[in-house]
Amino acid sequence: MNQLQDAWESYIDTHTDPSGVPYDDEVHQQVEFQRNAEAWAAFEPIALIAARLVTSGEQHRPRLAADLVQPRWGWQLSVLTAATHHLDTIGTSAEQALSELPPGAGPGSNAHDAVLAARNSAAWPLLEEWALHAPAVVGIRAATVGTDQPRLTTSAPARPVTDASTTPAARR
Repeated sequence: MNQLQDAWESYIDTHTDPSGVPYDDEVHQQVEFQRNAEAWAAFEPIALIAARLVTSGEQHRPRLAADLVQPRWGWQLSVLTAATHHLDTIGTSAEQALSELPPGAGPGSNAHDAVLAARNSAAWPLLEEWALHAPAVVGIRAATVGTDQPRLTTSAPARPVTDASTTPAARR
């Protein structure tokens, strides 16, 4: 997602005037559609577990030692909860709209593509929120693993000593 954001900022810097007006509206719209589609595709693999990730963070955060907790995590989790809810709603609405398309309006048709473009456009700001605040979930998980997991207290067993006559070089 960060790469998409960086690429978009670079595009804006070079393809708009100082007031932000695109030099070519049609190309600008196409690049924006592509950005939005790539952002949705990047989020899709975790979309089904996004709410569970946030809920897990919410459950573990209060159990962490105070010195491990970042003060912003609570707020970030609330932002992620809201964003996840809205993304679910957007996805469900798009699925419903796609199911109501007339026969022949499948992938590649203008009607189908318009539904996906609207979904992706509505999702973009929420996906930006996810990219910005998801490190809170990762941080909570790292702090939880660091405190809840049993620590290895013994070293790994030593490698067995091999007889020189059984090594591949000795068999030649």
